[in-house]
Amino acid sequence: MQAHYNRLSMAVRLALSVGIASSAVVAHAQDAGAQQNNSAQQNTQSSDQSQPSKTKTLQAVTVTGSLIRRVDTETASPVVTLDRSAITANGAPTLGNVLQQLPSVSGYATNPANNSNGGGGASPTLEGGDGASRVSLRGLGTNRTLVLVDGQRMANADLNMIPQNMIQSVDVLAEGASTAYGSDAVGGVVNFHLRKDFKGAEVSINDGISSHGDSQRRGFNFTTGASGADGNIVAGIDWNKYSPTLALRRGFSQRALYLSSGVPTPQGSGTIPTGRILVPAALTPGGCNVNAAGNAYVTLARGSGNSLSDYRCYGGSNDTFNYNAYNYIQTEQKRVNFFVLGNYNITPNLTAFANVFYNRTNSSGQDAPAPTSTSDGWYVAANNPINPFGVTFGTPPGYTGTSYVISERLTGLGTRLHTFNTDNFQLNTGLRGHFGQSSWLWDASLNYGYSNRQQTNYNEVNIADFQAVINGGGNIFNQADPAVTALLQKGVDSPVYTLTNTMKQMQFNASGELWDLPAGAMELSTGALYRWNSMNYTVTPDAILNPGTATCAVLAEACGSPGRGSISVRELYAETLIPLLSEKPGAYALNLDVGIRASDYSTSGTTTNKKLALEYRPVADLLIRGTVTQVFRAPNLNELDDGLTIGGPTVNDPCIGLSAATLAAHPAACQYVPPQWAGNPIPQVTAYTSGGKPAGVSLKPEHGTSFDLGLVYSPSWLEGFSSTVDVWRINLHDMLTPLAAQTVLDACFNNNSSPYCNFIHRYPSSNALAGAIYYMSTPVVNLGNLSTSGVDFSTSYTIPHFDVGGFNPGNFKVGLNTTYTGSFYNDATPGQPGAHTVNYAGTYTQQFGSIARWRGTLTLNWSLGNWSAQWQTRYINHMTDLNADILTGASAPMASILYHSAQIAYNVPAIKTRFEFGVDNITDKAPPLIYQNGPNYNVDTATYDVLGRYYWARATVKF
Repeated sequence: MQAHYNRLSMAVRLALSVGIASSAVVAHAQDAGAQQNNSAQQNTQSSDQSQPSKTKTLQAVTVTGSLIRRVDTETASPVVTLDRSAITANGAPTLGNVLQQLPSVSGYATNPANNSNGGGGASPTLEGGDGASRVSLRGLGTNRTLVLVDGQRMANADLNMIPQNMIQSVDVLAEGASTAYGSDAVGGVVNFHLRKDFKGAEVSINDGISSHGDSQRRGFNFTTGASGADGNIVAGIDWNKYSPTLALRRGFSQRALYLSSGVPTPQGSGTIPTGRILVPAALTPGGCNVNAAGNAYVTLARGSGNSLSDYRCYGGSNDTFNYNAYNYIQTEQKRVNFFVLGNYNITPNLTAFANVFYNRTNSSGQDAPAPTSTSDGWYVAANNPINPFGVTFGTPPGYTGTSYVISERLTGLGTRLHTFNTDNFQLNTGLRGHFGQSSWLWDASLNYGYSNRQQTNYNEVNIADFQAVINGGGNIFNQADPAVTALLQKGVDSPVYTLTNTMKQMQFNASGELWDLPAGAMELSTGALYRWNSMNYTVTPDAILNPGTATCAVLAEACGSPGRGSISVRELYAETLIPLLSEKPGAYALNLDVGIRASDYSTSGTTTNKKLALEYRPVADLLIRGTVTQVFRAPNLNELDDGLTIGGPTVNDPCIGLSAATLAAHPAACQYVPPQWAGNPIPQVTAYTSGGKPAGVSLKPEHGTSFDLGLVYSPSWLEGFSSTVDVWRINLHDMLTPLAAQTVLDACFNNNSSPYCNFIHRYPSSNALAGAIYYMSTPVVNLGNLSTSGVDFSTSYTIPHFDVGGFNPGNFKVGLNTTYTGSFYNDATPGQPGAHTVNYAGTYTQQFGSIARWRGTLTLNWSLGNWSAQWQTRYINHMTDLNADILTGASAPMASILYHSAQIAYNVPAIKTRFEFGVDNITDKAPPLIYQNGPNYNVDTATYDVLGRYYWARATVKF
């Protein structure tokens, strides 16, 4: 490690000796008192250009994406800055909604529209349910977007846990920033700036409801602060609550939709409350579909189920269960936050500071009542008095005869409710000061974060207890009987899953001017940090998975495995800025900068990453900027240590129907498979998903390069106008990703020496299921290359004041912010036989989510006296739903969509109160459909609005 740091020291000295400087990104310094009166445009990039004579009077600040303190308002990297008025310009009382609507955000994210699917591992699932919101910049996933609060990491990067009244502004940098922040800043960075100079007190109350009369969201917050010569303090409380909304309340989500030969077809589960019971054909009423073994399915039609005459043939579209009706399209949640922010000047050159906040979130999702069958491990003996058929269902202990199958939806037990109680605590404290009277500043900080999430699953079937109920007379054939329901309630369990994450970090930074050059002062920022993260995931004994049997005490869907681990990292970093030219002909300004960071991870070793950037102004009004930076992401604790969980992927087995000679050519993939094998009984197989360690896989960081080349034009001849265009590209390799079961099979079939062959386990020749897949391992591995590129364009114009016939129409500002994704290339198995690259730009897939080619927002702001208003239009381009058709695999179109929202506000100075009223999704647009049940509810909840037209109001009082 010492040798590695020596190389870093040499690299920094060399950079300084040849005058290389690094890029910096600067946000506007905004006056806190002006925020209430300025109707700033949401999603508009800050781009006002300060004149040189004025910038000398501005305070230098360290801003998102850089370690250098500067006063420039535009630098080498594009930052979108949202001020408080932009943050509060919609009806959501949490921050997730605001950020997820940015054009640079795409792909999969989580938010309160995501329901839960139950237990499993420590990793947050796409189904969510815990009320969290996470951002995916450039469609690269939430793990590749770094979320910061005043430049500091959090133990839990949930945007909704950050109190809205604690935030002054938000910077969004949609390019790699690993040299400034280390791991995870691949797609970009979201940095929340705190309200440090708030004076007085403020109370705000908000409420909202959809035009359907549901989905209420309400909350209040209180903020108070004081400021003086010796320091300042700001404190507050925030509370908000979301009411649950069932998918049944919207037409697009009432039933699961599949596309069959181009026709949207409502679907449901074949496991129904009256049972799907496989019996010999002689025990059916006749006319049923009899299979090759002479058996047919029946279901209860009437009566108590004690007589064969109570049953009819199973089949037809009416014999399905609508599980969608029980899902939420807005999960139930309640959230309370407390925060205190303060600093105290110990001496003129020494300041102590502390920022602390706590969040408690209670949320819940739900699934339909549990489906279960005798294949889960319970049975009904032939001689059980409740059994009218006289045959054995399932496999009683020691039984070797013929058995039959019962599948049933346990509606009498109620819905499967998943509750989440999450506690988050974050503390950042330390000292900062000056080195004498020099330009050099320093800071030393301690950052501690703690997150504890307890999930409880209610109404999960406990196999042993359920069996005891059946043996004791619980008539599974007639669960509609209230007496039977009461007995079956004794067969359920409530497993608990607890995830604890802890972060401890020590950091020291120093920055200042090195020496004066003809074009200005050369600056250096440098620092070091040590960070330790731990993860502990525990599962109550009833839900611990037995890998040998793929079961636990409850149904397999709720089985999980404990997992725990820790990571420590030591880092050294530096960044320099050197002005090369200033106010020369053809070079009004030319700056070059460089950054470098060396990281040593206890789990994956060392990595060094560098950044080089250029800022060139041929004239004062035009900035030409470019950045090339290396990015990396170290495997996180979930990817390393998450325990085994059960999945049921559907696969196309390449070993089906092959001759003996062909099978001999693929011995690793097709072990034990007999010639002309017909395949697994069902195409769905058991797969164990896990982190790398439980599967014996060593993980390394993923690496890549981020490029950005752009222009910023703010003409002096058109005051109030600014426009930017940035061409960007991000290349990644050795991506950390969970293996797909199909990838494992195909890779091993095409290459007998593939390391993935060890992940396939088939039944041996001595077993009646010889050749069938017993189970597969699908852990996290380093696999895949991804390259995405596009263009960002933004423009804003503050229209000069004008009168119409002596009438003052007010002040106007218009802004446009767009992102075009030209390519999203992914090679899932680079270097493997049969590997190929697919461009997912303009498509929806279950792997990457929605990668629309065009996204944009157009915003118009108006103010006149105490009145202000905003109109915003948000656009998402059409896409293609890949593999939408369940029969043919054909794609389906997803239409473009325009969302319109409006807000109007009025200040009442006499009572220091501001009233706001708004409508989101004014035209009540329904989202475009995706098929085969996609992530949930037939729509992509990470991209589209699911609630419809939404009314909201807010009142804010200052005193």
